[in-house]
Amino acid sequence: MPLIHHKQQTGITLIELMIGLLVGMIVVAGGLQVFTTSIRGQTDNQQLSRLNQDMRAMMDIMVRDIRRAGFVTSDPAANLDFLKNNPFFAATTDIDVHDYDGGTGNCIVYSYNANDSNPVDVQSQRFGFRLNSAGILSMRESGNTNINCTDGSWETITEPEVQIIPNPNTEPLFELIETELNVTVMDARLKNSDPADDLCNSAEVGGCNECDRDGTAPDPACLYVRNVKITLTGRLRDDPNVTQTITGQVRVRNDKFLPALP
Repeated sequence: MPLIHHKQQTGITLIELMIGLLVGMIVVAGGLQVFTTSIRGQTDNQQLSRLNQDMRAMMDIMVRDIRRAGFVTSDPAANLDFLKNNPFFAATTDIDVHDYDGGTGNCIVYSYNANDSNPVDVQSQRFGFRLNSAGILSMRESGNTNINCTDGSWETITEPEVQIIPNPNTEPLFELIETELNVTVMDARLKNSDPADDLCNSAEVGGCNECDRDGTAPDPACLYVRNVKITLTGRLRDDPNVTQTITGQVRVRNDKFLPALP
């Protein structure tokens, strides 16, 4: 009967076990790092998306309302006198940009005929937006004058988790860009010159791109085309590293016309 030889089995050594555990821990740590980075990236994207959505909602509110500045009536035939002397173009009702609460160009005020009724300048038809030093953007519901931004009733429109901050490039929140046209000069040139001539040469002194008025006769008829540039920069209050800047351009639909004083 042949002899049966049993091969003796031996386990791993302590050193081999420790090396295996170390390699396993390295693999697990790497997987956890990848997982954590992925989760953090998704969280940052979600926060940035939410911030962008909130800021675009605020921008949309401002653009839609500022565009209405100076609106007086949708029935010109019945309100011709108000069209000639628009009550929303006066010194205390016209669109204007102010500094507020230590900021620069961070408040805009204006007025318009909100309910399209009898266009009389009343307290409830003064509107605007302002940003305070705490990063809270507010919308004006009513007021008594447009000469400053401390007057009136204001309502917060920013979400609690969003803070509006000064633009890093020092651009103001609101910038009123006004182009003036001398209607008196334009009318004279249309009547007396070749239609092919350049009616408005921007380099010309005293041309139709200059309309100086002092409120006494004779004053030319002037038309003012207004645009508002909005630069909105915000961040999350609980994560200041998540920031976003968006810009908007508003063409005020109601051009300001001042008749000539003969």
